Amino acid sequence: MQCSLLAELPPNGSRREQVKAILPEEAKRTEAEKAPFVMKRIAGRMFGLALSAAIALMSGTAWASEYDSVFERLLFNPSDPALNIRYAELAESNGEMRKALGAYERVLAADPSNRHARREYNRVRRLLQPTVTEVTVDLGVRYETNPRQLPDIPARKGDVGFDGGVQLFDERTALGHRWRTQALARTDVQGDISDLNDGWLSAWTGPVFNLGTKTRLHIAPGTEIAFLDGDHLYTDAQGRATFERVMGGATQTLSALIAYRDSNGFDAASGWIYEINARLSKYQVVLPGDAFYLLPRLRYNEPTGTGDGRVFSRPLFLGDFFEVGNRGEYFVPAFNNAIYLGAGFGAYYRDYDTTVAFGTKQREDWFLEPTAHLIIPNVLGRNGDLRFDYRYQKNDSNDPTQDFENHVIGARTVKRF
Repeated sequence: MQCSLLAELPPNGSRREQVKAILPEEAKRTEAEKAPFVMKRIAGRMFGLALSAAIALMSGTAWASEYDSVFERLLFNPSDPALNIRYAELAESNGEMRKALGAYERVLAADPSNRHARREYNRVRRLLQPTVTEVTVDLGVRYETNPRQLPDIPARKGDVGFDGGVQLFDERTALGHRWRTQALARTDVQGDISDLNDGWLSAWTGPVFNLGTKTRLHIAPGTEIAFLDGDHLYTDAQGRATFERVMGGATQTLSALIAYRDSNGFDAASGWIYEINARLSKYQVVLPGDAFYLLPRLRYNEPTGTGDGRVFSRPLFLGDFFEVGNRGEYFVPAFNNAIYLGAGFGAYYRDYDTTVAFGTKQREDWFLEPTAHLIIPNVLGRNGDLRFDYRYQKNDSNDPTQDFENHVIGARTVKRF
């Protein structure tokens, strides 16, 4: 069977003639007839290439000429804002970002109120910032005298616990802004009381905005998922905003968090969580190399859960309360910076929207936690620390069934990559 094209060919003549019979008239020209047309096409293409090259050369020459001209004029008038801004634009178009940054700096040195120069300076500075990626891994072991946080009853017993975590911090320039991503994965395993084994994963990401030379704002949505005794415990949808400001050589932070917790069984109720945290730091307070930290916290928590059917002594989520508290920590180097000694104290007040057991009073708690610390830096190589911690935890409530004491002593390795 012949194809349809061959079926339309004339019955006589050579194969070449048969093919020419179905081509347009222009294709039937002889080689001699086609030669002038071919030469015209080649000449046209060569002219187009030459024109494009000439335009590119003139454009580059014009840019170089203006660049040199502006630079020479700046030598005689280095504080001229218009010349500096134009020089910055030309330098940036050529990929010379540091020269552009220097030009904007000169404008701001002469006129700090120049909004355009300030905006462009911050933008170029963001583009020049390097990518920062850090991974922190920690492993710990501890002994607790009262991990279930029971009152002073015969059923109370101690246990050994093991925990570990991996934390990611990444900040880079993307879409003209600094972009920060953080993630955390942790797990906690008890030696004997396996129903307290837990773990959680959290992650959040978002842009970082410069609000000045020393102040930044990080806005990030995120999520967290937690497990308890092998079962899914809850999932959080979160949004957070963090202000950062450099003061006294240390970074001060103020963070606000809002989250909706979707509880998953365990006789638990879902609800909203609102939290404000700060981290205030000061170095060289009393002795060379020392550091002092304040960690105030304000929180309102709705989710509740009793954990019926398990051996829990406390609700899974201590809900319906308002909390305010603060923690202070002080560290000082010793033995020529071979070790760091530290001490801390935290006090938190909680006002519950529930009554005490067998009563009508509204429940109120004070949680107190003094601590002691010993850190041996770089014992595991560069950025590899070994630390020992002791914590005494005491909850003093007007509900006697919620009073407890707990001693925690542990060791931990921390390695940053």
